Amino acid sequence: MELIQFGLFGPEEGSGIINILFYIIFIGFMLFGQKIMILQTVWRCEAQLVKIKKWDNQASELMFKKIKQKTKKPVTKEIKQNVRNFMEFFISSPVDIDPFGIVKKLEHVMNRSENKFNHFIEKIVPKLKKEDKKDVKFATMGAMGVHQVYKILNHLIITLRKTSNMQIMLILQMYMPMLTKMAKSNLIATKAFLDNIPVGDAIGPYIAAKMKTKKGVELDKDILVSKEKIAGKTVYIMKAQGPGSALGKMGDAIEKLHKKEKIDYMITIDAAGKMEGEKTGSVAEGVGVMMGGIGVERSKIEDVGVKNDIPIDGIVVKMKSEEASIPIKKEVFDASALVIEKINNLVKESDAKKILVIGVGNTCGIGNCQSELNDLKEKMIPIWKKQKKKELEEKKKRKSLVYKIFGSPDEDDEDLGF
Repeated sequence: MELIQFGLFGPEEGSGIINILFYIIFIGFMLFGQKIMILQTVWRCEAQLVKIKKWDNQASELMFKKIKQKTKKPVTKEIKQNVRNFMEFFISSPVDIDPFGIVKKLEHVMNRSENKFNHFIEKIVPKLKKEDKKDVKFATMGAMGVHQVYKILNHLIITLRKTSNMQIMLILQMYMPMLTKMAKSNLIATKAFLDNIPVGDAIGPYIAAKMKTKKGVELDKDILVSKEKIAGKTVYIMKAQGPGSALGKMGDAIEKLHKKEKIDYMITIDAAGKMEGEKTGSVAEGVGVMMGGIGVERSKIEDVGVKNDIPIDGIVVKMKSEEASIPIKKEVFDASALVIEKINNLVKESDAKKILVIGVGNTCGIGNCQSELNDLKEKMIPIWKKQKKKELEEKKKRKSLVYKIFGSPDEDDEDLGF
């Protein structure tokens, strides 16, 4: 009787060997597949961790370089050690089991945090100008952001190695691209603050300054307000004092202004996160206080509105979350014209007699009125050219097979973009 061989691909010669190899691979994958996936994840994440560690060191070095440039003195070992020690600074959020009074608790903690930062800056660069100290303070925050991302990823990778836990592996795979972008944007923000370059979050203060014909008066710490006339109505325009990096305490300033002038309509302007598919620089209108952050200043503004029955509208300029902390993009910068047009329309259509326009955001690199913005566009043009070139390179990379297999071009990009 003729024997018939049954193989994976039929009775051809050699199919038995193919069968054996197939079963060996299949059994091997069943036994070691999870371990292989974990090792692959660890390998890829460790490659990114090396890069983020480099960015962590680079952020500190950028600070040391700027301090040396501004003080015209070498940076001592003591200053370097103080900076590295301060990278471990953290804030413990207050208990919120009982939500009553949580805003005051948060404000107390944040005030203490700000005092700590100010004391640290006075300690390492006591002779720097006020505006330069503000820039160094926010640059320190950017450097701390890079350091914290590094620590989180390092913790997850070590834990995954120790436990071989699939859930941790999935967390790393999901969050690795986002955390890498976050670390990169914080590094870029560090350099931007040190160089006094406006970031995406500065769009609110920029629009406010563009509408101000004069600097105005300091109503509260780091908060300026000027009285303007638009469509025959009295309009107060408020922003943080620049061009140094500052956010200011908008809530207290608005409360003081209302007690004095009886504001009956408020318009807030800020940057906002966009969804995938939306264009950077697109503009949207809404109601309520357009303001991010922990919520203390926003709560105070809402309290003023609620207690005095003041309608509050808002206009936002949309961008990616990482674009808020990198040098302001041309699309965002150019959106200011449309925002001002919308503000003017809101003022004309309103029955209010005294209106407050609030430019929310970090005022790094932004002057306080029209005359202080004359050189800003020229300053930004070389940066916009580099950003455009980088975008074109990324589009090209996205079409490549390497990108489709290994992920985002951001993961392999060392250029800070300016």
